[in-house]
Amino acid sequence: MSKKQKNFHIRELRSIIGYIIQDEDFRKLQSHRHHMFFNRYEHLLNASFFAYQLGRLFRADLEVCALAGLLHDYHFTTLKSYSHAVIAAKNAERFHVNEEVIEIVRSHMYPLGRSKIKRAKGKNFWVVKIADFSAAFFEISYSIIFLQFQHDRLKLKRTHILLDMVDEE
Repeated sequence: MSKKQKNFHIRELRSIIGYIIQDEDFRKLQSHRHHMFFNRYEHLLNASFFAYQLGRLFRADLEVCALAGLLHDYHFTTLKSYSHAVIAAKNAERFHVNEEVIEIVRSHMYPLGRSKIKRAKGKNFWVVKIADFSAAFFEISYSIIFLQFQHDRLKLKRTHILLDMVDEE
């Protein structure tokens, strides 16, 4: 993909989600930790970006995928079960998104809670589901790699100090 195409897609994604990511209430998610070293705001941006890219690949509805990816964890709780999805769907309504986006947000934790929540159907749901998983995988992997390098750096410092002590004797 050329730089010009990439810039076009970033601008298009920003035109879809821009009014939400500038919202003061939505920005408060920056203070909620999510997936180790990331906050919930960053996770939602990552999921939206992945959903947009996957939507392009699978010829899904880009607007629905980007919005559902952005809003799927829009809540201020510490809940990890399917119930946070119900809260996020309710919160998403304040941005006047269409019913398909709300249904995808409500059912994004499938298969958890499948007896209580009807799963959204279609390609857009699976794009968002995979995007959420991909964003989480990326964030956790990045955090683990970062920790590993930090650990190695600490180990090297410790080894260096021990060698200095041995040399002094």
